[in-house]
Amino acid sequence: MNTYRLVHIALILTLLFGHTSCMLQAFTQGRSAPDTPAAGWGTLDKLPFKEAWYGTYFVDDKIGYSHFKVEPSGKNFTITRDSLLRLKAMKRTNTVAVEERAEVRPDLTLISLKHSLIDNDQRREMSGKVVNKRFVLDLGTSGEKKQVEFPLDGELYHHLAITLMPALRGLHAGARYSFHVFNPETPAVDKVTQEISPVEGEPGPNGALWLVKTHYGGAVGDFWTNKSGLSVLEKGMEGSLITMLEDEAAAKKFQEKKASGKDLILDVSLIRVAKPIPGPEHLRFLRAKIQGIEPDLIAEDNRQKISLPDGRSPQDGFDVTVSIQDQRQPKSPTESLSPAQSKEYLSPTFRIEADHPEIVAQARRVVSPDDPPPAKVMKLTRWTAKNIQSTLKDLPTALDVLHGKEGECQAHSKLYTALARSQGIPTRVVNGLVYAGDLTAFVYHAWAESFVNGWLAVDPTLDQVPADATHIKIASEDRSSEGANPLHRMIGKVKLEVLEHR
Repeated sequence: MNTYRLVHIALILTLLFGHTSCMLQAFTQGRSAPDTPAAGWGTLDKLPFKEAWYGTYFVDDKIGYSHFKVEPSGKNFTITRDSLLRLKAMKRTNTVAVEERAEVRPDLTLISLKHSLIDNDQRREMSGKVVNKRFVLDLGTSGEKKQVEFPLDGELYHHLAITLMPALRGLHAGARYSFHVFNPETPAVDKVTQEISPVEGEPGPNGALWLVKTHYGGAVGDFWTNKSGLSVLEKGMEGSLITMLEDEAAAKKFQEKKASGKDLILDVSLIRVAKPIPGPEHLRFLRAKIQGIEPDLIAEDNRQKISLPDGRSPQDGFDVTVSIQDQRQPKSPTESLSPAQSKEYLSPTFRIEADHPEIVAQARRVVSPDDPPPAKVMKLTRWTAKNIQSTLKDLPTALDVLHGKEGECQAHSKLYTALARSQGIPTRVVNGLVYAGDLTAFVYHAWAESFVNGWLAVDPTLDQVPADATHIKIASEDRSSEGANPLHRMIGKVKLEVLEHR
């Protein structure tokens, strides 16, 4: 089995780029560096800096840069940002470029935006504007245009405002700020919270005096500002990802770099184990010891349990037990869904278009109206595995996958989820770890769960119903079950030892 069928490259790249894209922003310091007033600068026209260049580093290897600029636009302001990220994954160089433009008021509140992302050879565009108490977003995907509306309860900001907010509102010990931003990676409206504390001892790099700890989209990132409120350094992913202020020449020099350094999968995120696991696709029981992360990052449910053996401290790791019970056979339900849960896991979303005529028609060609839910799950899983080619291509929506007939594990999972929901089967995408035999290691992977007499794990990439016991699910923090925010706290930290399997 080739690892490219398993590894969730798109998710990890999205996490990297999504994290840096929300934290890079700041402006270049002018000749003087005035102190930020106690109440903050208040409005953009009073900021003493207008433009910046940044370099982005992953495990000491430079992987990108960002250029950010603010300009007056009548009574308001235009903020633009161009970014480039280039990183190797599974020996393939992935290039992601973003062009952003936001129209904002002097207090940073959002008026409108344009966002363009180029992922290798794919271009995705969106634009949006605030209308009354709604944010109206126009998206282009799979040759179609969509409009999504987000109700607003209060002011909305662009995610480019994240590092500017402390400068506008004030830098002082114990300050806490909370606001909502539009997150183009999801896309969704997310809450941001920030806590400010002074740097102890001497100033840090580039005159860093203030630490701003930011919670955003399930991730926690730290950035530092100088006395003017200029962001000069940012760290994420437990220090593996660093963004720092550079001059224009140093930042632009990255454009000449065509080859990537460290491989995100083979050098960084692979979780190797001591011994091979024979016949992993047939395993129905697995017990493993996990170290390096907190137990709350691993899910507990009907198939997966967490325990701390007697005499072992949490720092020494915890055990995860996965037991596969075949829930395809008719029996009394072991779980039930609330009306709200049923609605959530049956509803179409931007990425999972369960109500699209082409999705509905395809599902109906695969299943019979008389098929019971377990049979529908089996047929839809098998059809997806057999008809969607496993490639490293990241396609944003289920409809894109149906049209392109290819993609990595997330693509398979999104399409299967859309097909299953269209047939009235509550289904969600989940993320986690799975064993890759050719590497003797666990890799990050995506699969699905359908509610059939309880939640049933299925793998539409590997054609498994139920999914084998090497599938270790990560706890989800995403409200729509389409994301895997806890990965921000896992990559590069997890150690896993297989204790028992059968």
